[in-house]
Amino acid sequence: MGAAARPGGELFAFASSPKHRRFEGLRAFLYEGVPAAEAARRVGWSVETLRSAVRDFRAGKTGFFALSRPGPVSAPAKDAARHAIIELRLKGLSALEISEALERTDTPLNRTGVAEVLRAEGFPRLMPRPHPSRSGGGREALPRAGALDFEALARRFESRVAGLLLAIPELVALDLEGIVEKAGYPSSAMIPATSYVLSLLALKLTGTRRVSHVDDLAAGQGAGLFASLCALPKTTALTTYSHRLSHDRQVALLSALGHSMLAADLIADRGGDLDLDFHSIMCWGEDVAFEKHYVPSRSQRSRSVLTFFAHNVKPAIMRREGPKALSQAGLALGLFA
Repeated sequence: MGAAARPGGELFAFASSPKHRRFEGLRAFLYEGVPAAEAARRVGWSVETLRSAVRDFRAGKTGFFALSRPGPVSAPAKDAARHAIIELRLKGLSALEISEALERTDTPLNRTGVAEVLRAEGFPRLMPRPHPSRSGGGREALPRAGALDFEALARRFESRVAGLLLAIPELVALDLEGIVEKAGYPSSAMIPATSYVLSLLALKLTGTRRVSHVDDLAAGQGAGLFASLCALPKTTALTTYSHRLSHDRQVALLSALGHSMLAADLIADRGGDLDLDFHSIMCWGEDVAFEKHYVPSRSQRSRSVLTFFAHNVKPAIMRREGPKALSQAGLALGLFA
């Protein structure tokens, strides 16, 4: 029987981390010649997991031997704002309110960074409070949605989404209001159905990925003017409205839209119609110069080639093209690309 372990040797009695377990399991099986069942038992694995690790190791996948990259040794933005963050928290402000207050200073910091500083300083999270008890800013400061009084509208104002107004002539030509009426979309006491549809369309045209991010547009007059409202509806209103739309109404809307597009000669049965679908093909190589694109199957952005599939309806020819052809198709299809 060997001598007792020296102080510190208890670390090697059982592999605790994934890298340590993999090392000990492979060493026992490949170097010591221990049977697979015994080697797996030592590190708390199944035999199948051990055989998978051996297969990867023999294929050259030895990256688990590398040391973990150290994290950042300093965070200048957090350090610069730390004193102000502590002072604002002592006044009772939440992480979001502190972040909004810092936007007007020389040391701006996002909400996540503020929360990390507060956690590092030992401040507990605040309990949710009623809206009246919160400080200025936040959703309670956003204007309420409602019908737009064009007489009271300023003759001139600035907007970062003024480009939305360029789509209005096309929507008028398609008779969007008539399409929505034919589809039977519901209105509310304050907001017509067409304004609801235009509000959702504004999110799409501005590249706003989620309805929950509508607050970024709701405060501006430009998006409200596009929807004929003094301000866009907020997240709850838009989400609730979407859930009220039944499948038959959606089918009716698409049917009416198709008839309007035929009447406007945007589509015709002359052999030039096509179906268009977009697809991101992920790249699994190393040291590539590809840009990152959204991959729906993984719900994240990843290095990939952005392609589209064009299906020519009449001769039933399928083509797949890359970014250059994609940009040309986008220019050709305009608003509906």
